[in-house]
Amino acid sequence: MTKTLNQLKALVLCGAVVLVTQWVNLMRGGVSFEVGKACIGMLCIIAICVVALKIKGLIPWKIPAFAWASLLSLLLTTPWSPVADILLDMTAQISSGQIGTVILAVAGISIGTKLDDIKRLSWKMILVAVVVFCGTFFGSALIAQAILSLQGII
Repeated sequence: MTKTLNQLKALVLCGAVVLVTQWVNLMRGGVSFEVGKACIGMLCIIAICVVALKIKGLIPWKIPAFAWASLLSLLLTTPWSPVADILLDMTAQISSGQIGTVILAVAGISIGTKLDDIKRLSWKMILVAVVVFCGTFFGSALIAQAILSLQGII
């Protein structure tokens, strides 16, 4: 129960940060932001995450909680789901970009706390990381170029 409570605290904190950054970004751009719907939508996302964490703990397969959350979200928002319209309406106020920003910030902090472990890996890990980053960047750029060219946008 303590583990679940700690996970819930972390999820609520991340959810609050997402809502604040979303509010700041939309208000700066002059776009309206329905705080009530956004808070309910974030509570829905947090509930899905808690259920996904519980599923991960109960099922012995080595599937990450993120995959369970994605599958659960997919099932809840399919057209034949009775809660799809409500869930999509509530979460429409929340940008996935804001969620990604918070996840990356938490991941960066997590990595920062393990610098001693990273130092032991050697310089080869830095080379691999740079190659992966560059490959991902240029791969994404090539895909974007191809799609935009096919659509006649560029």
